[in-house]
Amino acid sequence: MEFKLDKFQEDAIKSLYENLNVLVIAPTGSGKTYIAEKAVEKYLSEELNVIYTTPIKALSNQKYNDFNNLGYETGLLTGDRTIKSDSSLIVGTTEILRNMIFTEDKRLEDIGIIVLDEVHYLGDSERGTTWEEIIIHAPKNIKLLCLSATIENKSEFLDWIVSLRGPTKLVESNTRPVPLDVELVATQRNHEKIYTIKSTKNNKNKRIFNFDKKYLNHKKPLLPNQINYLDKNNLTPTIFFYFSRDRVETKARQATSTRSRQKKNDELKKIYDEVFKNLDNEEYDLLNLDELYWMWSRRIAYHHAGLAPIVKEFIEYLFLHRFIDILFATETLALGLNLPARSIVIDAPYKYDGVKTRLITQSEFLQLTGRAGRRGIDNIGYAFINYDKNIHTHWYDKLFTLKPNTLNSSFSISYASILNMINKYEVSEAIKLINESFYSFQNKFDTHELEKTFISKLQVLKDLKYFESELKQKTLTETYRDTFIPGLEIIENGKEIEFYLMFLCTGLSKSKQEFSINEKYQNIYTKYFVIQEEINKLESFNNINSRVTIDISWFSIFNEYLIKNNLEYVLNKFNLNIGDFIRSAKEASELSLKLYNIFNIDEFKQINKLFTNKLIQKTML
Repeated sequence: MEFKLDKFQEDAIKSLYENLNVLVIAPTGSGKTYIAEKAVEKYLSEELNVIYTTPIKALSNQKYNDFNNLGYETGLLTGDRTIKSDSSLIVGTTEILRNMIFTEDKRLEDIGIIVLDEVHYLGDSERGTTWEEIIIHAPKNIKLLCLSATIENKSEFLDWIVSLRGPTKLVESNTRPVPLDVELVATQRNHEKIYTIKSTKNNKNKRIFNFDKKYLNHKKPLLPNQINYLDKNNLTPTIFFYFSRDRVETKARQATSTRSRQKKNDELKKIYDEVFKNLDNEEYDLLNLDELYWMWSRRIAYHHAGLAPIVKEFIEYLFLHRFIDILFATETLALGLNLPARSIVIDAPYKYDGVKTRLITQSEFLQLTGRAGRRGIDNIGYAFINYDKNIHTHWYDKLFTLKPNTLNSSFSISYASILNMINKYEVSEAIKLINESFYSFQNKFDTHELEKTFISKLQVLKDLKYFESELKQKTLTETYRDTFIPGLEIIENGKEIEFYLMFLCTGLSKSKQEFSINEKYQNIYTKYFVIQEEINKLESFNNINSRVTIDISWFSIFNEYLIKNNLEYVLNKFNLNIGDFIRSAKEASELSLKLYNIFNIDEFKQINKLFTNKLIQKTML
């Protein structure tokens, strides 16, 4: 071991060897992963298996590679990738583990500990319920190691875990391994020099910003000046965070146009040729590699979810190995991926969250600034946030305290989870388990509305005769997609592959693509919407606020691909990023195979084959 353990690491490891559940709260980059590695080492040595979960597939892939590099025979389960699923150490997404728990997967019998990485995702409005369901329903003999960087109400969260899982040790550290300097930066109008807007201390010794009139003439620095400032002051490698893919790409192009080719270009070209040697000309063009290489050869890159997996992973490699020193990225880069920089720059302190444009939260700010400062390399990390005179001084004061937000439960009850619970528990037991949620704990066990929703949705399932149909049950419990319900009600009418493709597309993750109706398939649309309306009326009758809605926007895209079999044409027609298509295509492939196994309908197998495109397969390896 090359480094001395911090006290919180020692305490956590000691607690693991005392066979306790452990909750670790410590800043990004402080060494939580090492604790997880020691947990793996302990339980595997006792011939007990381990499941390591992460919130996103990219992070699961990274952890899978990390554990393999440590010499462990590791399995991977992410939905679109299954590798050595019977291994003693399995890395996967939380959704996969939740499904294993509800189906009482035999692999759980030999599990000694579950690692829940980034456990603060429990507060996520869309996916947070998954974490609660795991903590509630996982066999009680299995220990938990929960890792998080940002939880304000950690004592409350700890008390809830103790109430469910027994003795649990809270281990925390507030010390960043690399101290952080946070600065608000601006420039005067018609002036290139970048200024740091200084803060003062109030009578309680807290940092505050007293903006006087002179700052009204200040503005956000221009990008070329900002990069020049970073280069001159030895502040690279730097990550520029933007909250839009378009701005990430545009700013990367703008920055590249001002830079010359790097000295290590021959070495870069050698690695580049090796990684992409198996692509043909068409695939090369689809990945936009000419432009990307132009950027990389000038030490610039951009990174977002719309890139093909092979390209994203290559960029991560280049940044870690200093072929790139300026990286433009969306916030997804900050979600657990091990890509530290000397400095980070936040272009603007507000984002569109899918509903509205809002200021970023303190926890989001902490997540982003967690990338600043490389342990063992930098003595200090730097975080710069560009000044916006329209934002009140008090907001900056609060943000710069570097305190996280409170973790609040987002627990909800889906039709799929009801089916899974009824298959495992009596109705009374299932309701009792709802009362064991973190939502219930935070609301002083006032779960009247949750119980009412459970009973009402249970009645809808009974009215739709789900308990009389093994096929219906299996479809929801194995896919966890309530959006399949309308299709399940009319699937017996399906004859053409377009119907089954539409049925499949109702189960895909939500997309931002606008749904466009093709008159040719009007009859199929009508069937879906009629059924959807009937189900909504049934829900309304049972006083359920949420409605079953279907998003079939991907049907237009995939159907066009089915007809043309030309990926470039489809990408251009629908203005898609290739990474988005690949990700959804892999999801569709996985889902269609599941549906074929359930229904034994050949059309689902045809759809599965539709997405065996060699580029899709190559870029996921």
